[in-house]
Amino acid sequence: MMYKNRIVALIVALLMLLAGTAALAENTITVQGIGSVKVDSDRAGISLGVREAAAEVMTAQSMVNERISAIVEVLKGMGLTEDDISTNGIGIYPNYNYDDGETIIGYTAYNNIYLTVKDVNNTGAYIDAAFAAGANSLDYVEFSATETEEADAKALALAVESAREKARIIADAAGVKLGEIVEMHDNADMSFGGNGIYVKNAEEADAGSGTDVMASKQTISAAVSVTFAFE
Repeated sequence: MMYKNRIVALIVALLMLLAGTAALAENTITVQGIGSVKVDSDRAGISLGVREAAAEVMTAQSMVNERISAIVEVLKGMGLTEDDISTNGIGIYPNYNYDDGETIIGYTAYNNIYLTVKDVNNTGAYIDAAFAAGANSLDYVEFSATETEEADAKALALAVESAREKARIIADAAGVKLGEIVEMHDNADMSFGGNGIYVKNAEEADAGSGTDVMASKQTISAAVSVTFAFE
């Protein structure tokens, strides 16, 4: 009999808990908030390199290696270190003539390097120097921001404000009063940034002007999920 009483008491407790949870759910609202802050880029990443074709594979490779060495020396002379320069891609492939079957007529060798530039305002100068030293391919230029702690905190605060304002509008529309926060989750934050490179036109190039690169702003975003109570 005592055992049955305990079972009954447990069932009653569970029912009360479920009822309380349902009541809580009926008197709360969960909304999403997003905040974002723009910051200046303080790093530029440049992918450029050399691509050469020759009848002999070793000739093509030697031509590329010679030019890459010259480029690296010039860039080091501008202040970049070995830590700022890394290999981004290297390879050799055959070139074919299909006029009479499939005949190898030569080889193309390439070597791409990636530059990490801290002086973003002179990004174009590094590109121009590399091409003057022998580079003949530019894959992309990208920008990033490393000092984002303050922006992260501000974006998070804006996200919470956004959630509160959204919940207030819903509460006003429903004719109820918004209460305190009962639960909050920090969703994964995301950083976005446009990457842009503007190359001067042919007329400007003939006039001797170099590559003009404009560093993009980075957008630091935060998202939160907030549950409010209704009074």
